[in-house]
Amino acid sequence: MNKLKNTKSASIILTRVAMILIISLFSLLSSSAQTMRETFTAMPDSLLPTLTKNNRLDLMDFMDAKMKATVTNKLGGESTMTFLSDDSLCIRMNDALTVEMKTLKADTTTIINVKRIYHAMGDGKQAVLTHHEARTWRQLSPAAVVESTIQEPAKKIFSQDPTAP
Repeated sequence: MNKLKNTKSASIILTRVAMILIISLFSLLSSSAQTMRETFTAMPDSLLPTLTKNNRLDLMDFMDAKMKATVTNKLGGESTMTFLSDDSLCIRMNDALTVEMKTLKADTTTIINVKRIYHAMGDGKQAVLTHHEARTWRQLSPAAVVESTIQEPAKKIFSQDPTAP
């Protein structure tokens, strides 16, 4: 009888341990998959110094409300969010700068690509692309990004139209 009691106790303990491990695994997996909303909210001010965190939150709220997503930035000008999805966004910071962001799932982390498009007079444009690790916002080298996202076609990283698939 005592042996049966010990077996039941061991079974209950193993079941509880298994449940804790499963719950931990699910919470780990869900925390590693960040949406663009979470990413944009957590982004350091140093990457877009003309927008405060409140500006960024307001832009997303306006998009959710289907309103024109325009805020007054720190320089007194207007910045407009033109696109927001689960994995990308586009902001017209001013007449001279557009910023596009896209999250890419890599092997063990999420990579955030930030594309700054500088508009010159006329039709001239110049784009600068930087890559960041999502949790720490540490800037990554292009070689590290290529190795991590080798399965992702370069065409899908950014398109001319941020609304295109």
